[in-house]
Amino acid sequence: MDTHHFRKSSGNGSSNVIAMNFDAAYFFERGVRFLQRNDLNKALKAFRKTVEYEPNNPVNYCNLAGVYSEMGDFEASNELLEHVLCDLDPNMTECQFYLANNYANMGEYDTAEEYVLRYLDADPNGEYADDAEEMLSVLLDEFGGGRAFEKWQEEKRKLDAQQATKDGRYFLENGQFEAAVEWLESVIEEEPENYAAYNNLCLAYYYTGQHDKALSLADDVLHRQPDNIHALCNRAILVKHFGWRDALDAAAEPLRKVFPLHYDLAMKVGTTLGIIGYHADALETFRRLIRLTTPAEPVLIHATAAAAANCRNWSVAERFWQMLARETDYQAVADHYLQRVAEARKDDTTTLRVSYQLDLPVEEQLAVVKDKLKDTKLEAWRRDPLLRASLYWGLRHGNHETRRRVIRALAVVADEDAEKALRLFVGRPDIDETLRLHAVVALKRIGARGSVRLVAADGEREVSIEQIDPDVIFDLNPSWRDVWVRTEEWLHKEHLQRLVPEAKRLWLTYLYDMFLHVHRRIGKADIWVAGLIYITLRYFGVPVVQRELAEEFVVAASSIRKCSARLEQSLLTSGI
Repeated sequence: MDTHHFRKSSGNGSSNVIAMNFDAAYFFERGVRFLQRNDLNKALKAFRKTVEYEPNNPVNYCNLAGVYSEMGDFEASNELLEHVLCDLDPNMTECQFYLANNYANMGEYDTAEEYVLRYLDADPNGEYADDAEEMLSVLLDEFGGGRAFEKWQEEKRKLDAQQATKDGRYFLENGQFEAAVEWLESVIEEEPENYAAYNNLCLAYYYTGQHDKALSLADDVLHRQPDNIHALCNRAILVKHFGWRDALDAAAEPLRKVFPLHYDLAMKVGTTLGIIGYHADALETFRRLIRLTTPAEPVLIHATAAAAANCRNWSVAERFWQMLARETDYQAVADHYLQRVAEARKDDTTTLRVSYQLDLPVEEQLAVVKDKLKDTKLEAWRRDPLLRASLYWGLRHGNHETRRRVIRALAVVADEDAEKALRLFVGRPDIDETLRLHAVVALKRIGARGSVRLVAADGEREVSIEQIDPDVIFDLNPSWRDVWVRTEEWLHKEHLQRLVPEAKRLWLTYLYDMFLHVHRRIGKADIWVAGLIYITLRYFGVPVVQRELAEEFVVAASSIRKCSARLEQSLLTSGI
């Protein structure tokens, strides 16, 4: 801090010394006053002084950059803002927004678009988020932008997909529950603090019928994070599943008291309350969320109507299903439930139990098909035309999990009709890529020949089934691919490249056989790599000691024996 002295004469001939303390704060206040008077030149001088006094304070540079911007010297402003981001504080995300403003004023709209997207990426809920979204909208609509936005969206999709795979959401959302279990067990072994993976593994255990494991996992998370909403929801559903009525109120209590501001969390809380039977609390949660969400999404509208109907609040249920009926894609769902409400109004004793999931009403009829897929020997589908009809109906109208089971069943049936149904299915434009991949693998499994029409995001094309690489099955589960990649690397390292095709044929044979068995799964990848190497070497006359492989891969020799026996059995009984 500098101190300047000014002398002032007094009437008696003596003088007083007045000390004036000049620092960055002093010049900042002066700069603000000059800005209020719109005296930009003096404001510029004042803010330059703040930089001189505090050359390492990024805020001073931002203020000075703001004055340059007001004066129309956008290049000077940009230079200061880049200096802040590159040399002083890369976390000052607002500089990205200021740069976007400057470049927009300079007419460099593509660059402005890039900076506004950087800001939204770095601070989506920041101080200028609303202004940034409005600026992006103007850049796209009025200045013909979009190139940076398209690139940003593509990168975001890739990152979302990577994260969805890492925490298991990809498998859960696509009904690949067995794959989710395998994948997430390995994730939490490597990342014991990954609570998203723990919660998703809890759901995967639940969906695969491993309810005790699911409950133990939920309790484990809550022991470490008592307020973890996902774990609280998972545990409440499990308590309901086990029928522990005395414990249900305690499990529901924290969910009845909380209202997360994050949309997805609030939806999960509301849906969980509905599933465990606290319909009035679910209705309150959904109605609060509706007030905060504009426009309300169809799934939220239906959930609100379902909660109201489950509370026998017919007028509210009707109002929301009438709102849903205005959505073309969901008009049939809304009309179905409006009809059920109309029937319930006529009979005062009627109690509706409506699912909180926004599914077509035909899912209720599919319950019979689902049970048959679980309990009936799949060979029966070949002999019973009524069961066969139900199978095809499930393929057309079922939810993701039902369709996946039907595809496996058709691979077992493996006759001309089954093949035709699968060919038609892969050509449908309204199915997701995971189900399309399951159907392609099923066609490969039954030995289908000729071309098939595939519909993808980039258009429609004819593909020869024979030319589709058999290792397309690896895309169903990253663990399956991992086993093969590690096996191939080992064979190359040991200069046994000649055995790579044989090892791959054996692994694919086993996977295509396993594809038909919905409950069969592989465990620790190290065991399968060792087992695949062992059976390959033994079959092709390369000396191998099981104990040495066990030591190299840090697994039990007995595990390698069991694994190699399963691979050998598959080799003897199956083929692709």
